[in-house]
Amino acid sequence: MREKIDISLKKQAKQERSIATVAAISEAATYILRHDGPRGFTANKVAEKAGVNISSFYQYFPNKEALLFYIAQTTWERQLAKLAPILTQRGPHNASKLRDFIREFFLIEAAEADLRQALRVASIDLKDTKEFQDLILKGAELTKGFIRDAVKVQDAENLDFNANFIVLLVTSFAERTTDERTSGANLIRQADLLSEMLIAHFSIS
Repeated sequence: MREKIDISLKKQAKQERSIATVAAISEAATYILRHDGPRGFTANKVAEKAGVNISSFYQYFPNKEALLFYIAQTTWERQLAKLAPILTQRGPHNASKLRDFIREFFLIEAAEADLRQALRVASIDLKDTKEFQDLILKGAELTKGFIRDAVKVQDAENLDFNANFIVLLVTSFAERTTDERTSGANLIRQADLLSEMLIAHFSIS
């Protein structure tokens, strides 16, 4: 069995200076991942790019895996902050909400395709961590709540099936097409076509 890697922060940045240091380290790491890939990603290179001492790196992150997880976690939280208002807005027009949601999700995935691929290649197994599971649960519950209102499914088993199906379909397709660098008008076209298919199948109005 592979030894569990500590991916928790050594300490939380609370003061303005420490917050700026963590932000600089995260930005430098993201730049290196996008441009050099995981092979060029080391604690020393990140510290150099961020303009901080290596001791400052280890003051917050026990290892580079913890930094990678921090980047992935903040990326997910940023995505959720953009998507949540679309699904939770008031009003009866669920079809429009679904279109807006899928469009925005596709655009987010396209903007972060390089980072997502770099994290994937780095073999960071986030799915087994409690932090990642809690974050995924937030998105799943948000989507399930929307589907409950939009599809009017009363049976819990069917609700779970439909929610899981929609999440799997949208996330898998978005990841695949943005990995292929589909962008612009064609990306929106695909998002809208997927929306119309779901709206028609589930009779969402």
